[in-house]
Amino acid sequence: MRVLITLTLMLFLLHSHAGDDYQAWKESRLSGLQKPHGWLSLVGMEWLYPGKNTIGSAGDNDIRLSHGPKYLGYFSLKPDQSVTFTPTQGVTIHANGQPVTQTIGVYADIEEPETTVFHVDSYEFYVIKRHKKALRIKDAQAVTRLNFKGLDYFPEQESYRVWADFVPYNPVKIIQTVNVLGQLYDEPSPGRLEFTLKNQKFSLDAFDGGDSYYIVFGDKTNGRTTYGPGRFLYSEGLVNAQGKVLLDFNKAYNPPCAFTAYSTCTLPPLQNRLNITIEAGEKKYGDSPY
Repeated sequence: MRVLITLTLMLFLLHSHAGDDYQAWKESRLSGLQKPHGWLSLVGMEWLYPGKNTIGSAGDNDIRLSHGPKYLGYFSLKPDQSVTFTPTQGVTIHANGQPVTQTIGVYADIEEPETTVFHVDSYEFYVIKRHKKALRIKDAQAVTRLNFKGLDYFPEQESYRVWADFVPYNPVKIIQTVNVLGQLYDEPSPGRLEFTLKNQKFSLDAFDGGDSYYIVFGDKTNGRTTYGPGRFLYSEGLVNAQGKVLLDFNKAYNPPCAFTAYSTCTLPPLQNRLNITIEAGEKKYGDSPY
């Protein structure tokens, strides 16, 4: 009897811990979206063209902002694909916390030493590289942020926490992915995750997520109760000593493209589209048509 009580208590504590962890995850997810320059603030993605690309709120700028200084300056895209920014005299603008008073070199989101992030008025913008270079523009006053409707989730269910076998790819497997712009990318996968859910066997190819595995997947809820193109998920850490990885589908979440038309989200590769209904995690956002 004592052993039974002890086991019951352990299971209760494990479940309680998972519930606390899940609630903390949801709170972190919400606060991250609502940050002044989180994904809800994304208002533009403007491709840079060779030569000068002027920016400001005046109508004759190449990149027009909805408010703020009429003429901020211009980005120059060089033949070697490097970028510089030259400010308009008298305009107060900062890059990585420092005032910009003369022409500076600009580094994109995947370049070293660090991304050059500009701040002016309620805006944040920086260059991204998606085959070509573009300016990603965020505005703390964005309608999508100010009119945010909140997140909706399926009820938390323990059955959607599953242990997966990690099957490493040696060498890593190169998977061709496509984003919402139709651009193709080769992404390295360290391995696949094999698991059982609802008495069915499945596998997902995983990407490198740093201290966990990053998964882009689809299921039969997409376009019905969840975001049409698919959802994202991070594993609960990396593979353990027993070759296992914990997947918690309660933490499946919508990509940025569910909230803004200006993101470049990766779509699930074909092998990660599961023939199962996963009623866990984040639901479709608001009145989204997807």
